[in-house]
Amino acid sequence: MPGSRPVALVTGGGSGIGLASAEALARAGHDVTIVGRRPAALAEAAAQVRAAAREATVLVAPADVGARDEVEGAFAATLSTFGRLDVFVGAAAALHTANFRDLTIEGWDEMVDVVLRGSAMCAMAATRHFVQAGGGRVIFIGSISASVSDFELAHYCAAKAGVHALARSMAVDLASANIWVNVVAPGWVNTPMIGEYVDSLEAGVLLAMNPQGRAARPAEIADVVRFLAVDAPPFLTGSTITVDGGQTVMNHLLPG
Repeated sequence: MPGSRPVALVTGGGSGIGLASAEALARAGHDVTIVGRRPAALAEAAAQVRAAAREATVLVAPADVGARDEVEGAFAATLSTFGRLDVFVGAAAALHTANFRDLTIEGWDEMVDVVLRGSAMCAMAATRHFVQAGGGRVIFIGSISASVSDFELAHYCAAKAGVHALARSMAVDLASANIWVNVVAPGWVNTPMIGEYVDSLEAGVLLAMNPQGRAARPAEIADVVRFLAVDAPPFLTGSTITVDGGQTVMNHLLPG
C-alpha cells in the first residue's frame, strides 16, 4: 500500500539544480529518488538531502537518462520502494560549447540525448504511472537559452527549446488526466557545471549580465520547483516561469 508521504523523482539529482530541488522537496515533506550517472556523487547528494530533511527517505538510482532500460529501472525502483510517484523533476543537464561551424553530429546527439530525448523518455515513464494513479506533476528545468541565443551553444539552445515545446504539448495532451506540466527557465546559475567560469567574471561583466549583478544560487531555482510541486494551483499548466534575475528584460548596454 502506498505510503502517506508524496514522492518525487529528480533526474540530475547528484549536483546543482537537481540536488537543490531534491533537498527542497524533501524539506517540503516528500520522499525522493535522485537519479544521475555518477554513483559517488549521488551517494554524497543523498547524504546531504537526508541531513537537510531527516524524516525523508532518499533512494539513489544511478541511471543515464538517455538509456531506456536505465530510465525504466529508476522508475521501477521508485515504485517498488515507495509504492507511488507524485512529482517528476527533469533536471538532468549537459553543457559543452562549439561554434556551429565546428559542431559535429556526434556533439549534437550527445546534447540532445541528455537534454531533450532524456527529458521525453523520463516524462513518458512518469506519465504512464500518473495516468494510472489519477494525476501527477511534471516539472522540467529549461533555460532562457530556449529563446535567447548564446555564442557556441546552438545545440544546447535547440535542445532546451525542444524541452519547452515538449512541456506545452504535454500540458495540452494530459490535462484531462490531471497531469500538470510546467517549465522553470533559469538564467545563469552558479552550479558545478559553470561555477568556476562564473566565479572568474568581473563585477562589471556580471552587472551587464543581469541587473542583480550575480548568478542565481541553485536553491533559488529549487524554490520555484518546490512551488510548482507543492503549492501551484492545477490551473497553472503549460507555463514557463523565468528565473533569471531580470536578464531577459534588461537592455544589455552597460550603464553610464
